[in-house]
Amino acid sequence: MLVLFFCFALFLSPLSHGRTTPAREIEALTDRVRRDPGDVSAWSRLGEILWEGGARRKAVKYFRKANRIDREYPPPYYSLGKAYFFEKKPAKGVEYFGIFEGKMDRFLEDNPGYLDYYVHCLKEMNILYLAFNRYDDAVKRYKKMLRLKPDDPGAHYNLAVCYYKYYHNRPSAYRELQKVIETDKNTGLSDRARFFIEYMRNNPDSRYMEDFGFIEE
Repeated sequence: MLVLFFCFALFLSPLSHGRTTPAREIEALTDRVRRDPGDVSAWSRLGEILWEGGARRKAVKYFRKANRIDREYPPPYYSLGKAYFFEKKPAKGVEYFGIFEGKMDRFLEDNPGYLDYYVHCLKEMNILYLAFNRYDDAVKRYKKMLRLKPDDPGAHYNLAVCYYKYYHNRPSAYRELQKVIETDKNTGLSDRARFFIEYMRNNPDSRYMEDFGFIEE
């Protein structure tokens, strides 16, 4: 567990948060793997940078290398799941996302400081689930996000859109929008939720609805 904690600390260190240029970060990470070929977080982060830069085939090689080094390290499972979705292999993507979640669930029990990272990954996963019309998967992850962070107004809002748009479930959508109003502090999302509620009241048939769309949090 100490080794895994150390790897996560490196993965989420300031170096990986955009405080330097990609070229310099690649240089620093390359130096790290040169000195320690078993540096799983460095291989994983190198893959992320390459992926963001469009070199996806090479990025996947680095994700797989990190995965081989430490099968318990969660981030490569998330990255490989994402890669499978982009390759239009959603079934494999769902499989790897599931492994990632299982390992993150266990890790989070002893390391709650990584809650925001986990929630961010769940949000990104839902973008892909929705793009591939996997609405049940998306709803399950929004619910999971809300178990982890019950006062997340964006998750409540997006869950309301799912209920209304895909399941035509007005009561559940209304319930989630009320929670948006209760939890939103200063983003203005509560105004959008109130408009959504008023629209539902005036347009009872959810099969013919204005497209409120999801929000990017």
